Amino acid sequence: MKLNLIKWKPMIAALPITIGVVLLKIGVVHGLGYDGLVHFSEIDLVITGGIFLIGFMLAGTLADYKESEKIPAEMAAAIESIEDTVVLAHRFKGDFDLATQKRQLHEMTEAILNYYAHRETEAVVYQKIEELTSIALHVEQTKIGSTSSWVKREQTNLRRFFSRTTVIKRTSFIATGYAFLEVLTIVVICLLLITRFENFITGIILVAFFTQIFIYMVRLIKDIDHPFEYPVNGRVRAADIDLFPLIEYHERAKRRL
Repeated sequence: MKLNLIKWKPMIAALPITIGVVLLKIGVVHGLGYDGLVHFSEIDLVITGGIFLIGFMLAGTLADYKESEKIPAEMAAAIESIEDTVVLAHRFKGDFDLATQKRQLHEMTEAILNYYAHRETEAVVYQKIEELTSIALHVEQTKIGSTSSWVKREQTNLRRFFSRTTVIKRTSFIATGYAFLEVLTIVVICLLLITRFENFITGIILVAFFTQIFIYMVRLIKDIDHPFEYPVNGRVRAADIDLFPLIEYHERAKRRL
């Protein structure tokens, strides 16, 4: 039930605006006695242009979103790979404190999760990633082939994944495109308010439908464009990337400690 509610949150959030526009349309027609200035067929090009722009913006944001979906799993895999390498080195030549190295990885994972929850800063996470160099040094001292290079490789991957996360969080997809889309949405709604419909009920349905679709899509595109903007209160938005790969690894690592 919770997942279903999350799925419908963007649609429900757009409803107040849709209801407001419908009431305004009813007031214009019945309160002011104004039937309309243009026919619906005369604004179809504007609506078509809006739908085309929505498709363009949605396609652009989805590309980053699909990449974002992979980041938590790739980060979890990189951290667990470092842990496996440390365990291997310890079993080959256990002259360092394995628990300390695992605890360091555990603290770094916790820092990443806290960053997503707005309880930690980027600088702290980068510092934790940088401290993995000490793990590579302990592994190198075991002289077990190229295992230290494995640690450094995964450290580099981890830094790259986290850097990509910060870029996605800080940037938006074509700000001018958002401005034009918002203006076009307002224009479409205004045109619907002054459109003459042959049947009043049909007109109300069309006004409600197009208003809901345009408002909903604008909100959805903005949510998709920022998939790592987890609310401070812990609630999950519909377009937030699920962090379960990192969370589940964190739990497994905690049990191994």
